[in-house]
Amino acid sequence: MDPVTPKPDPDVNIQFTNSDDSEPDCYQETIVQTEMNPPASLPKVVQNVYKGVKFYYNPQSNEVGGSDQGAISGSTDPSEDSQGQFLACVICGDRGSGYHYSVLSCEGCKGFFKRTVQKNLFYVCKANGLCVINKLTRNNCQFCRFNKCLQYGMKREAVREDRSPGGKHRTKKPRFDNTVEDETRSLEKKQVLEDEHSEIINTLIASNPDKVPDNEFHGRSVNEISIDELMQMGYSELRYIIEWAKKVPNFRQFSMEDQMALLKSAFMELNVLRLSYRSMNLDESLYFAHNIVVPRSICETMGWGQELVNATLEFAGRFKELNLDRVEFCLMNAIILTYPDAIGLVNKTEVIAAQTKFLDVLRRYEVVTYVNDKGRFGKLLLRLPTLRTLSAKAAERFLSLTLEGVLPLNDLVQEMMC
Repeated sequence: MDPVTPKPDPDVNIQFTNSDDSEPDCYQETIVQTEMNPPASLPKVVQNVYKGVKFYYNPQSNEVGGSDQGAISGSTDPSEDSQGQFLACVICGDRGSGYHYSVLSCEGCKGFFKRTVQKNLFYVCKANGLCVINKLTRNNCQFCRFNKCLQYGMKREAVREDRSPGGKHRTKKPRFDNTVEDETRSLEKKQVLEDEHSEIINTLIASNPDKVPDNEFHGRSVNEISIDELMQMGYSELRYIIEWAKKVPNFRQFSMEDQMALLKSAFMELNVLRLSYRSMNLDESLYFAHNIVVPRSICETMGWGQELVNATLEFAGRFKELNLDRVEFCLMNAIILTYPDAIGLVNKTEVIAAQTKFLDVLRRYEVVTYVNDKGRFGKLLLRLPTLRTLSAKAAERFLSLTLEGVLPLNDLVQEMMC
């Protein structure tokens, strides 16, 4: 008998139903049949594929067989062993149980992702984010496992808050025994900075990243100072940045080549960050140096351009809305200095480890200091991409002014921008 290709039934579909009601049900996939050469072990059998899973249809016995098992039934549950080889969890490689939070995953990774999002957990990797996540190692590093969940498309917004299996809200009965008081004391005990974190914060504060350039034009008003003279104060701030970087924890342990790469990459962002920080409490003005406060209108006429001036003032306004404190400012400087994407960086692993430490200190500081502002850590980090864009505009404008002959190119700046 010649092989017979079964005709697809337009009404047949496979329905995956999530066991957790934290996501919509009824993920439907339509079977796509593709003819392939039948295996030698099953002559006169039509081989088909469903989403990468091979199965065989035998018209003589009217049976469907998996690639490595016998006949299977028409069940739509992909977790049953009797159904042959099914798609694996994209996170760890274990057997997938369905689409959870928009990604095919197993029950273990689904529950792990749900707990992490609901409890707003934060993890730290001891291997600099380079761990391999599979079925055997998935419990070794929660940081890398959660990052992999995000990379493969699991969506935080798909996780409902405080949900228990079956879709019912968890209701906690009030407790009136001593355990409540004990738990409160335990929680308060944890809300303190570790000695290592306090030491890093004290070192960064002592490094004085908010040092303001001196006013070299005493007795002259802002209108009498040219843009070239104003930039001399900016060059002084660049020297301050280099001196400050040497005092940042672990920075001097990097090779000289990596130190230069980091400074070249970050100096413009650090300049803009410092200018915005000390200007955040001013009204429509920028604080360039001691007693040198330049209004918006004068900044524009000096050659900086309306777009750059407006963006800088708006960025300073964001800091004012957050009421950025000095500790946060110091830690943000250290985080910016240790960006591992600096051009020419050789030992990225050491730099990643240093930045991870600064991020961990900032996160812990926010938890301890701003108990009622749960999202403050995220708000601060969201300022960094904006700062990078603003700094790129500032660098572009500065180069334009030098090419036009308005500004002479300082040797130090020229070396930093090469």
